[in-house]
Amino acid sequence: MTDATVLIADDHPLFRRGLRSAIDESRRYRVVAEAGDGESAIRQIELGAPALALVDLAMPVKDGLAVLAWAAAHAPKTRIVIMTLYKERDYVDRAVALGAAGYLVKDDAQDEVLRCLDAVREDEFYLSPSVGAPNPLPPAPDEAVVRAALARLTPAQRGVLRLLADYRTSKEIARLLTISPKTVENHRTNIAGTLGLRGSNALLQYAVRHRGLL
Repeated sequence: MTDATVLIADDHPLFRRGLRSAIDESRRYRVVAEAGDGESAIRQIELGAPALALVDLAMPVKDGLAVLAWAAAHAPKTRIVIMTLYKERDYVDRAVALGAAGYLVKDDAQDEVLRCLDAVREDEFYLSPSVGAPNPLPPAPDEAVVRAALARLTPAQRGVLRLLADYRTSKEIARLLTISPKTVENHRTNIAGTLGLRGSNALLQYAVRHRGLL
């Protein structure tokens, strides 16, 4: 496996063809497989272990969220981007909770797919520009435990975590807080260590889940 191999999973052949053309023309990535349903997507991930997978949310047999859940347990090295027509943040939150590396709205796909792949390849969560403002999440049942954990963070770390909950990339956070991207990465590493989080998406999932307490 190389870090430039891509699977496209969508039940519309014309959409797959257009996306594949845009990706292949860039010569930065290589589409190694296509799938028309979730079960086929899982088989292709098992067989080819692509680095990146663009997976439609609403597919027959198994949907994109089912593919995400399977990949989290069986193929964690394949970074999966959910593609969909839905622009509501509720869907983004659900995808993030299952380990998505990005969220690409189909209306944006032709113009944004390469930016999306570039971001995910650099371990940045990608979010389509057309997605709406975040919805506040209700406090978790173990709110007291979460508050105690968050109290161990510095104000600067809380600020980074708050922006991360809005799906801001490290570069965006650095610009908004007038600090360097390296400082943001150091904050993220230290926050994860303080909270006992491991895994590339764990901190993002934590921030989104507890957005209401930040």
